[in-house]
Amino acid sequence: MGGCCTGGPVPVDLPSIPQDIIQLSETTSPKIVNDLLEVMVKSFTGTTKVPGEPMLSWAFDPDGNVDGDPCNPLKEEPSAERLATMRFVIKYCYYHLLKHGCCFALMKNGSPVGGVFMCPPNSKGAHEESNCYFMWAMMNLGMTSSMSSGDSAMRFDAMDKACKAAHKKCLDGKNDPHWFVNVVGMDSEYQGQGYGRELFNFILSCGDHTSHKMYLDTFGPRNQRFYEKNGFEVKDVSKVNSKKLELTVHGGGALGMLRAAKK
Repeated sequence: MGGCCTGGPVPVDLPSIPQDIIQLSETTSPKIVNDLLEVMVKSFTGTTKVPGEPMLSWAFDPDGNVDGDPCNPLKEEPSAERLATMRFVIKYCYYHLLKHGCCFALMKNGSPVGGVFMCPPNSKGAHEESNCYFMWAMMNLGMTSSMSSGDSAMRFDAMDKACKAAHKKCLDGKNDPHWFVNVVGMDSEYQGQGYGRELFNFILSCGDHTSHKMYLDTFGPRNQRFYEKNGFEVKDVSKVNSKKLELTVHGGGALGMLRAAKK
């Protein structure tokens, strides 16, 4: 799955996987996979009570969040188009990284409550999607009109370019192997129960186990504070500018954040 020229999997060296975390593969129960993807979609979409992923919220609708700030909850409950767009994003990331063996679900009472999709350290630039994979995803993963046409498509493109620019400025994937923490999501219904900490402790253990740097991109002061508490530092801020609109709140940039390798 994933197109004709996406390249093969890269070797991965993992720490001991905790009992409540499962490593996903093409043989994983479809129900578990679908349930996890929906948890991630819910996390990235947000609600009128809980914010979603800020840059994606801005790209979909700059005026859709309280006070025009994408770090705030939505003004209205998510539309079918917003959910479908976030579903495409989550599936796009999942199927791109699945073959590398670094997609994981945190399970509680037999159901996923959160997950992470990562790319392991490599010298192939495996975190970068091929044009072939992009075309496959467009045809098979339900790309929405919000991402393919109009002003919103230009904003999504601007966001993508900013995130990739931050990544390249912080690291050269082919000459500086590192863990790329691409997607992390938790079901907001389980906030305050320590599940997010449990999942993130495992994420950090992957970097510690192989003694590699870890990279992620994010946006907004709340996310920045969380990752800084976990040892990440802002190494680059890449502005998000589209032809129609510029992201201006909170500095208006994708934050490239790096966690140093454990010696």
